[in-house]
Amino acid sequence: MENKKTGYPHIDKPWMKFYPNYKQKEYPKINLTEYIKLRNKGRENLIANTYYGKETTYKEMFEQIDNASRVLTQLGVNVGERILFLLPNIPEAGYLWLGAAQIGSVADFVDPRPDSMDLNANAQKLLEIIKYEGIKHIFALDRCYLGMLRPIENELPKLGINRIVVLSIFDSMDANGLFSYFSDVAYYGKSEASVNTKIKELMAGKAMLKKAIEASSVEILRYPDLAKKYRYTQFTSYYKENTVIYIGHTSGTSGARPKPITLTNENKISNMEQLADSEVAYIAGARVLHILPFFAPFGADDNYLIILSSGQNSIDIPEFSISDLGYLIEKYHPDLMVCAPAWLSALPEYKGLSKEAVAGIKEIHCGGDSITREDEEKLWKWLQAAGSKGVIKKGYGMSEFCGCASFSQKDYSDYESIGIPLTDTVFAIVDPEIDDKLEPLRFEDGMDYLEGELAVSSPSVTPGTLGDKIIVPHFELDGKSYIRTRDIARMDRNGIFKFASRKDRSFTRFDGYKVKPHEIESVLSQNPAVKYCAITPYYDDERLGFMPAAHIVLEKEYMDSEQKKIVEDIISSQFINNTEMSSRQIPSKFIFKQSLPLTKNSKINYNLLSNEPFNGKEIDVKVTETNLSVGEIKIY
Repeated sequence: MENKKTGYPHIDKPWMKFYPNYKQKEYPKINLTEYIKLRNKGRENLIANTYYGKETTYKEMFEQIDNASRVLTQLGVNVGERILFLLPNIPEAGYLWLGAAQIGSVADFVDPRPDSMDLNANAQKLLEIIKYEGIKHIFALDRCYLGMLRPIENELPKLGINRIVVLSIFDSMDANGLFSYFSDVAYYGKSEASVNTKIKELMAGKAMLKKAIEASSVEILRYPDLAKKYRYTQFTSYYKENTVIYIGHTSGTSGARPKPITLTNENKISNMEQLADSEVAYIAGARVLHILPFFAPFGADDNYLIILSSGQNSIDIPEFSISDLGYLIEKYHPDLMVCAPAWLSALPEYKGLSKEAVAGIKEIHCGGDSITREDEEKLWKWLQAAGSKGVIKKGYGMSEFCGCASFSQKDYSDYESIGIPLTDTVFAIVDPEIDDKLEPLRFEDGMDYLEGELAVSSPSVTPGTLGDKIIVPHFELDGKSYIRTRDIARMDRNGIFKFASRKDRSFTRFDGYKVKPHEIESVLSQNPAVKYCAITPYYDDERLGFMPAAHIVLEKEYMDSEQKKIVEDIISSQFINNTEMSSRQIPSKFIFKQSLPLTKNSKINYNLLSNEPFNGKEIDVKVTETNLSVGEIKIY
């Protein structure tokens, strides 16, 4: 006999009709590394990793992971201790993470990109993270050591940190890999001369590193030396329920210091299992670009871990410019791609892509932000024109639940849809105006859809704590624990969801960085020249994605001042010399106005501001950056 419908989505779960064969099950009670090994039994000879052309089998990768566990054990890393990893997508980053998980320690990935041109400001921001998150050990890319750790290394012994292990992006490259690397340099630099410039930079960096190590107040060790030294030692595999094994970070949520998200073995494994049960059809042996970063759970889980748990080939990309994604597709011919929407929108216009490379794409998985109907239609046409039978699948998620909680495919996919919740995930629609508890909304007679704030319950949801600090509050509703997303969603009577808007007006930059307008507005208001201000997103044609624009009304005494000088002062005072802000929060356009438009309720009309065309009188700000570096700032 069918249960009577209540009208409450979190109770009725209408989306479960799309999972006719689903049966609830117990997830494996093992550590994450054992789980990855278990998932790949019989696949040991498949390629697990490609790095600048060098291929590593799953058998070889598991040997490297075990060796990482040995190194960490010999360095005295204990169960539960937090290891800071300042690493891009190099093979060692994955080996060390899974090596740490195997012995019960915590991989704490922090964005390896500097925040500004001021090295001391970058270093102080990192020092605050080290203190706040209770770091005990540090592994860093050599350039990150020089730029972000060296200025604060005298402070580290006071925190009980007496050693830093450094790695290089060249550690896993062979001779062919070096040729491949410099081919990329020539392409990105648009000339062969850029190779000579890069070689000079690398030689200078090597000399700086040698000098820094000699003068360092802490012991500096090289990871390849340790891996060789300890390859025959022992380690002990560890598992205890609810042990945190990973700390990732959200971007743009608390100024320059990102919010730490703790995740356990159970969180990670349940996420992988739910994605498999939801028929996210990843194919063993498929080639996948690993371009999303380790420090973001979306990258760590929905890009890297899914690759490994599915027996696929992770093509690790440590540094690239988003506008050159087409070049990487042409170079590597991936079967599957996992990307943010902003990265995909320009692909149909990329001139260097052959039909053969596009035709080989079997699936594009899109998440991290919503994709517009226009961009999705454009991508479908692009794939079909090349003869590809590939499909576009969309997901919705947050760092707080391993990056993905719903998926859109098959009968529950539509333009602008985020699909249905994963198999063991429950979505509730709650009143967005009530902050101290969850007040669920329900379908009434005659309603075709329900709209409100999305709350999520799942075994993949973070515990929400860092030691005794509450980072992500949990709310109780009908016997289940939920977290609030601050996202407004719309659900139809079939249980299919669409993203409506951000409750806090946040949006995603072209590179995946989350921009919180109220944070930027707050710091802009501190400048004595600024009377009123508002931040809105606009589409940047050069960066092929969204960037923040600042609309500013000046105080009366500054009305006749040179606007460019005011912008220079704002950037210097409110961003570069402010350890609470990131250079990625700097607006790329400053628009000066006599007043800000208001709604009928006398609130700032942000929609009107967003839709106003530029008139050429704006002050433009360009920050040169890739996924690993920040360069100069130009104001014009």
